[in-house]
Amino acid sequence: MNPPGLLQLIGLQDWPTFVLISARVSGLFFAAPLWSMTELPKSVRGALAVLLSVILLPVVARPPALPDDMLAMSMILAGETLLGIAIGLTGALLMHGIVLAGEVASMQMGLSLGQALGSLPEGATVGVGQLKGYFAMLIYLSVGGHLMLYQGLAESFNTVAPGRAWEGMAGGQVIVNMAGMIFTTAVQAAAPIIVALILTNLALAIVGKAVPQLNVMMLSFPITISVGLIALGASLPFVATYFTGKVEGLPGMVTQTVDAFSPAVR
Repeated sequence: MNPPGLLQLIGLQDWPTFVLISARVSGLFFAAPLWSMTELPKSVRGALAVLLSVILLPVVARPPALPDDMLAMSMILAGETLLGIAIGLTGALLMHGIVLAGEVASMQMGLSLGQALGSLPEGATVGVGQLKGYFAMLIYLSVGGHLMLYQGLAESFNTVAPGRAWEGMAGGQVIVNMAGMIFTTAVQAAAPIIVALILTNLALAIVGKAVPQLNVMMLSFPITISVGLIALGASLPFVATYFTGKVEGLPGMVTQTVDAFSPAVR
């Protein structure tokens, strides 16, 4: 869309509304899964943010006159952006929880020693977390989680009018409270693998006591990795069902997050 076409589409009286909408949409693009993927070029993400803001423009009520004070205007835009980030984090924290579950499983399996014992470059990560991340992203997209977040952002303008989010910026505390969801999701998603590996290590400890001549430490590496991979494959249906339920609950989480920023609720 060329600039003259955009200027014709957005009237002069609609520019304040468009700026506030785009600030909230940009916050969503900072944190939300898919929308914040670095694999997408910045120009593509910027164009999508503008397009989604233009789509919302006709259905969002115009805000009252904006202040001329630069500091007050900065506070208003910061509140809109923070609300968009909070909405995006409701989905991002679920995704990070699944990735963390894969990293925990990698550590329990012994794959985290690959960087120390092998030739992996500094800062390289084990692929189990990435594998679970891609798996979770496929479920997230198939269920329509990215559309749920955008729909929740669109409905947030009914609860928090444009330019009013800064009045409830103390609702940013909900972001801190949601951070614990990462560890809860990770523990629940990695529970089958952790239990299987705990039982395996217990069995190896008993074998080591029964047969002292056996080098249990060297024997434990292939066994724990094999058991971990088998448990990983066997737990994928459980993880898929669990994560699908979490994604389907995103609208309720978004509503709770938006209510925390609502001046009326506070």
